[in-house]
Amino acid sequence: MNAPRGNDPNELDQFKRDIDLVDYAQRHGYQVQKEGRRGDWHQLEKEGEVLIISRKGDHQVYLNTGDDRDKGSVIDFAKTRGGDGHGLNLGQVRLELREYLNDGAALARQYAPAPTVARLNALPVSDPNHERQVEEDRKTRLIAEVLGVKKELTDRSYLHGRGIEDKTLDNPAFQGRIFTAQQNGHKNTAFPLYNEQGLASVEQKNENYKNLLPLPKNGVWVSHPTEGKDTKVERIVVSESAIDSLSHYQLKHEQDQKNTMYIATSGTPTEAQVALIQRVIDKQEPKEIVLANDRDAGGRQFNMNYLNELHPARPLAPIADQEAYKEASRPVEWHATSDKYHTALKVTYHHDSTEQGAPQVQQLTDRIARMNSVQESGPTIDLEVQRSTERETVLRLSVAKADTAQLEVISHELYRQREQLRPEQERQQEPFIRVDYPLAKDYNRDVELTLQGLNAEQIRAQGQREELERAAERQQRQEQEQQQRLEQQRLQAEHQAEQNRHDIDEKQRQQKDWQEKERQENTPEAQQRRQEQDRQLSEAIAASAVTSAATEQSGAAFRSYRTEQEAAEHTAQFVAAKDAGLILLKEYINDNPPPTGRKVDEAEVQEIRDRAKFAAISPAPTLPVGEEKTATWKIDELVANTTGRAEAWKQVLDQSGYSMQTSEIRSTVDAQGIRRAEFDMNYRNDQPDIAIIHAVITNTNARAEGGQEMYIGVKIVESEADRATRQVAAEAAAIQPHNRDRSQDIAAKPAAAVTLEVARTERAETPPRAVVDGVEKQAIVKVEEVEPKAGVRGQAEAVKSAINASGAKTGEILSIIDEQGIRHSEMKVSYRTDQPEIAKVSNTLDAVARQSGNHVIEHSSDRAERREIGKGYEMAQPQHSQEITR
Repeated sequence: MNAPRGNDPNELDQFKRDIDLVDYAQRHGYQVQKEGRRGDWHQLEKEGEVLIISRKGDHQVYLNTGDDRDKGSVIDFAKTRGGDGHGLNLGQVRLELREYLNDGAALARQYAPAPTVARLNALPVSDPNHERQVEEDRKTRLIAEVLGVKKELTDRSYLHGRGIEDKTLDNPAFQGRIFTAQQNGHKNTAFPLYNEQGLASVEQKNENYKNLLPLPKNGVWVSHPTEGKDTKVERIVVSESAIDSLSHYQLKHEQDQKNTMYIATSGTPTEAQVALIQRVIDKQEPKEIVLANDRDAGGRQFNMNYLNELHPARPLAPIADQEAYKEASRPVEWHATSDKYHTALKVTYHHDSTEQGAPQVQQLTDRIARMNSVQESGPTIDLEVQRSTERETVLRLSVAKADTAQLEVISHELYRQREQLRPEQERQQEPFIRVDYPLAKDYNRDVELTLQGLNAEQIRAQGQREELERAAERQQRQEQEQQQRLEQQRLQAEHQAEQNRHDIDEKQRQQKDWQEKERQENTPEAQQRRQEQDRQLSEAIAASAVTSAATEQSGAAFRSYRTEQEAAEHTAQFVAAKDAGLILLKEYINDNPPPTGRKVDEAEVQEIRDRAKFAAISPAPTLPVGEEKTATWKIDELVANTTGRAEAWKQVLDQSGYSMQTSEIRSTVDAQGIRRAEFDMNYRNDQPDIAIIHAVITNTNARAEGGQEMYIGVKIVESEADRATRQVAAEAAAIQPHNRDRSQDIAAKPAAAVTLEVARTERAETPPRAVVDGVEKQAIVKVEEVEPKAGVRGQAEAVKSAINASGAKTGEILSIIDEQGIRHSEMKVSYRTDQPEIAKVSNTLDAVARQSGNHVIEHSSDRAERREIGKGYEMAQPQHSQEITR
């Protein structure tokens, strides 16, 4: 499909609806690891990062289980991961997603219907209690599947393999905090995550296996105090994993036996986890926080953010009739982020005036200048002032990931600067947060090397060698990726060059073909052939007045189709025409009567006619252009455990050929097994077929409310304002639905039929009286022909002249010429059923339709009606021969 160009405000919504986020993520290197049994969610992984992709409304969304700030639609995904991992701005996102769609995007993923409709119907969708209960049920089920009934540590083999000793595992601090999970015949070591409501999730680990349940990451793994429950905590150690916490205890606790509580975040800490750690600090009131994260760019990033976010225990202060934690002032704040190759630090100074903030900012910029001046390879820290106001100054610092340690140094200085800028009563007397780095990459690696007999210096040296090896591997991967990008660009360039050559060759071929056709059309033989075609058309139209009358007098029946199937079988000539679906849907609308028992009285009939006449002479009201409206079709199955009814209704609308568009079907199943489905129908009031769309919506609701069997369980929901606006637009529309007064079907035969019976029985010698209350009919005539030469009348002009001569009115000829030199023309034809020339008009339209290259598009009931009325007029005329003159 082709995405719109320019900054179309609807384009971003189109990207969300049309792009399969799972496929898009796979093209960025993510691999699907799991998916729901109904396909309603997918878990993808890449380089240890875990994403959950699910459905929200009419599009897909993702959530990074390791960072609850990283979430959103395909737009957010492209912003953070596009541009080879560097991120994109909104304009670049548009370009990338357009290119993705044009390169052959995967079809939008179809999700199976959810099986819990009863509860969804019983409560509003946005009911928070209902949503919480559903999420709580899901969490309970997932955790129960992992931990089972007995929560205990029965298998220590994995922990022993990681160097964790029984003496450590038997410490009271870790009792009831590590379990053995058994699933599908496999035993894994499980670390439960808790929050203030209790058990929040479970992380499982084994050799070459790590899994965190697909639940919100709002809990942490937390030990008991090392001196036992309900003892005064002096220190809290924060690390990335429970294994690192156990390793830190095993290596460090003997040397410093303060009563310690251990907390682990199972990877990247989320906002919810940081807030939870602060509430643990508020409750336990430790004297010290120790950050024991990995010695790498990720661990340093976590430390920088902890330095900003974690504070000594906050006092409770009364506010109104409640209590809340009293926050210390923050004259300076910072937050670290990273992408594939860089780490950034956003620094925000808060000040009362620009003059007050200037020396604070100058202090930071001077420090960065000194650090850049001593780097052997040149400046490594980029500084950008993003915003400066009277009350706030925002700066952004950026380094390559390998230089993240420099930003950590700056974060420590910002930590000290903040204490200096705070009021004296808020300042900390002693440092509250301390960073305790392992000698190697992490504390568990320190344990492994210690068990191998290495001392501290040897462990540090081994850690440095391993870091150099990892850096070399990263560099090699980057070079390989760069080579792959260059190779892909080369192939794309070759493909584009080949495509350009093909386009040039095709244009040259078309130019030669056109020149040859031009030469052939200018020959005397071609001009003579066109003149002969004009003469034959004139003769055919004149002769049709006799042959059609003879055929109709012989008693040949004309047919009005009563079902869509019958119309499709007998209107095969319209299959290739653009309006074929429109004709079938008109049959559907007009050949189903209004609700049972409703009869239009004569006063209402007259009112409708007067309104139609007024509309014909009044200027059309001005309508808003391009404003899209939505009506929601709600269709229930009538029998339990069945499906397909909504699909059938949607197919009728999709195949109509009208300008409206339908969305994908959304459905649920209630407790009785009844499927309840719905889909949106989008339309615009400035489209010429709005009157037909209005009839579809209005008649469907009327028949459903009238109790017709085929409409049971069908309802169209829309706002009253949209309905009123559409009605105004429908009255002024160019294309109107078939307006036969069906109240007369009940009271008496149509006037045309009465006239026909009188004509057949009496054979009057004078023309019959005019058909009572004749109505105006419209048809579209389409003509396809080779483009005529300048100054030469084409087939379309000849058809227009013949139709005008019959007594009908024709509109302007609208034409386009395609690349093959074929001229496609169309014109609007109008006539009245009570005009004296109706027989000639009808015969001329039939003759035009029979000529090669012509198509007459009209409602089948209009065609049958004009033939019937025309036949009545002819049968009432004196029989005489007709001479054809040229």
